[in-house]
Amino acid sequence: MPSKSPIYRWIHQAEANGLDYLISKKSHKEYSQDFKLSVIEYYKLHEISRLDTAIYFKISPSQVDSWIYKYNQYGVIGLRRRPRGRRPLMAKKKKKQTRLNSTKEEKYKQEILDLKAKLHDAEMDRDILKALKTLRENDHNSKKQN
Repeated sequence: MPSKSPIYRWIHQAEANGLDYLISKKSHKEYSQDFKLSVIEYYKLHEISRLDTAIYFKISPSQVDSWIYKYNQYGVIGLRRRPRGRRPLMAKKKKKQTRLNSTKEEKYKQEILDLKAKLHDAEMDRDILKALKTLRENDHNSKKQN
């Protein structure tokens, strides 16, 4: 093998979920938009790797990569279920670029995720400022003692 990373990934997955997890599954499971959003939210808020997120939800790491890419490109709309099968034949064969319009529910979901991300960033900033304040107080106290 040209790289050792797949082996490390397999070991990590087997340790977390058992050896049965490594068996290739042939079913094509479809996931709801809400499940996809929960995976992305978990990934963003816990700031863990995509592999760890995949192991937590017991899905493929490439699936997590795909959902994150679609979310970053299109937002919540990109996580919609797509119709499967062959497209019907049309009278006109012009390629028409379709623009995805979001529903009210999708707009609300997008707004909730954005607000959660802002809240998480604000909490991180607060924690950093608290730690900085504590370090300054400790430094100031040690200077007084000397």
